[in-house]
Amino acid sequence: MDYKGKFLISKPISYDSFFSKSVIFITDYDMLKGTIGFTLTKIYHQKLSELVPDIDIDMDVYVGGPVDSDHLFVIHSRPDVIGGSISINEKYYWSGDFEDIKTALKDSLIKPNEIRFFIGYSGWKANQLENEIKNDDWLISDNKELNVLKWEDHLWKNQLIKVDKKNIIWINSPKNPKLN
Repeated sequence: MDYKGKFLISKPISYDSFFSKSVIFITDYDMLKGTIGFTLTKIYHQKLSELVPDIDIDMDVYVGGPVDSDHLFVIHSRPDVIGGSISINEKYYWSGDFEDIKTALKDSLIKPNEIRFFIGYSGWKANQLENEIKNDDWLISDNKELNVLKWEDHLWKNQLIKVDKKNIIWINSPKNPKLN
């Protein structure tokens, strides 16, 4: 199965503190090389203008994952103004020329709701994600209606229920049930 463009939803009982109650959008998938995705459920503690002073826009930045957490990444819907964009599906792209991104934002060629910035990414080496899925660590969703460029307060809960309504019993579970 190709997971590119799909969503990973962490299982209700997860002992991985970083990925607990998270939804990850898979942007690149290669069974032999590995997988890249971005967590959609964690806001970073600094705004874009604090990280990139050339961009005078107070946009939120999100924590994409624990890998390469000193680099900024993007998911967007505007390959027409961002050269070097990599297609995820018919709606979304990731990466691209950073100078194009800065220019597009400064010149209002791209709106804040057409791009989302992330610090770091979530990554899996070859076969690692497949093994985690076999171990039942993730639920998989192909939700075409979900807007990955927009913050949603209760994304994990909403997606968990959307995958299976029986999951409603888990939506208020603690992050780490061992601490209860």
